[in-house]
Parts: sequence; structure tokens; C-alpha cells
Amino acid sequence: MDANSHEDRSLNVRAVSKFGVGIGAGVIASAFLMWFLFDRFAARETRSSARPEVMVSSNPRKEPPEPRLQPKPVMDLKTFRASEDAILNSYGWVDPDKGVVRIPVERAMELVAKEGLPKR
Repeated sequence: MDANSHEDRSLNVRAVSKFGVGIGAGVIASAFLMWFLFDRFAARETRSSARPEVMVSSNPRKEPPEPRLQPKPVMDLKTFRASEDAILNSYGWVDPDKGVVRIPVERAMELVAKEGLPKR
């Protein structure tokens, strides 16, 4: 290298500023374009999709499509658990033809503790 040659370390502020402004304008233009396209696509989807049927005014006896909401979910759950508890805590026939019965869980645990599990 020549002793008189040197590297120019000055920064072209005008070029860097123009580049930054150009990138910023591009980002803003892209955001507005995407917003415009989203509105257009949403409007097109609204026009092309069928309107839902008004249930009450057209036919009050017609059931709504699946999945239906439970009118009283807390009461339904209590009823369901009560029916399960009734099965788990009562005697009854499972299959009368084969002689299979159901006994309460507490009684079954007492029998297993007293007699053990059947051996195979």
C-alpha cells in the first residue's frame, strides 16, 4: 500500500437517511395495503356466506344446530353425578341372565380387604 493512500471513513448521512426513510415508508405502505386487503376480503366473505336463520321468529319449535348449549349446566352436572353416585353406592343387577350383580364400592372394598383378590 502506498503511504499516501487511505481509507475514507466518512459516512454519507444523506444516503443513510434516505434509505431509512424509504424503509419506513415501505413498512407504512405495506401496513396500509394489508389493512385495505383485509377489509376487502372480510366484506367479500360477509357477502358470500349465508346469513344464519333466526330461530325464534321463523320456527320456535325447531332445535338449533349442533353443538347446543345446556340451559342449566350446573344442574345437569349435579344430576349426572347423582346418578353415578346412585349406581356406585347401590345393589343391582348388571346381567340377570348370567347372574352378574353390582354392589356398593365400600362393600366391595371390605370384601377385598377381608378375602383378598381372587387367584387365577
